[in-house]
Amino acid sequence: MNCRLSITLGLLATMLLGACDWMPGKPVKEDETPVPADVHSFNVLYRDTCSGCHGADGQFGGARPLNDPLYLSLASDEYMLGVMTDGVPHTLMPPFAISKGGSLTNSQLRDILQGIRRSWGPMPDTPGVTPPSLSSATKGEASRGRTLFASHCAACHGDDGRGGKVAGNVIDPSYLALVSDQSLRSNIICGRHDLGMPDWNGAINGVVAEQRKGLAPLNDKDVSDLVAFLASHRVEFPGAPFPSLENPRDTD
Repeated sequence: MNCRLSITLGLLATMLLGACDWMPGKPVKEDETPVPADVHSFNVLYRDTCSGCHGADGQFGGARPLNDPLYLSLASDEYMLGVMTDGVPHTLMPPFAISKGGSLTNSQLRDILQGIRRSWGPMPDTPGVTPPSLSSATKGEASRGRTLFASHCAACHGDDGRGGKVAGNVIDPSYLALVSDQSLRSNIICGRHDLGMPDWNGAINGVVAEQRKGLAPLNDKDVSDLVAFLASHRVEFPGAPFPSLENPRDTD
């Protein structure tokens, strides 16, 4: 792993680890208190529990942007409330419901959801355009995903996924340890309009990216295959290798 990539991943991990103002098991400092149960202002609730990871205006955070109309048109209320209530296992998204060890009431969670939809709204339906499903039980094929990556993603992320002139490394084990398969799927379908990543249809804010011109939109199976390809690069113990017993200084 090169130095610049190590620094970038370190900063991302630090931002994510320190971003959420409260996480299960984190001691509360004397000058910190959870949001009181009688607070129902979306601005306050979002600022204190969401903005650290998802960005002050719902974008440019370490986690998925929430001011994305495409994402909000695909994510049901049940899905989003489930994520806020239960968190996402094996990621840095904690459960926020009091019943799950969090600090927010069910009413406050609904206030956040309603505020997100009210502030950033879903994308209107476009006749004849059907994005892939945000959630899918379809099992992907990593080998087919590799081929799709070469045609749809390599122009930005490099032929092997280790980064190109436009975008970064998406097969780094440390990065993959921080994101779930669902997060990968959401990014592939909705893109990251705040970071210049096109969506399933190859568009960024409604304009087809140069790298995706002439390529077919991704369907549900395509997305599952791409997720399988990326996930195949996960390792059990990501990060820098441990020093060997023979040579404690050898960490290369």
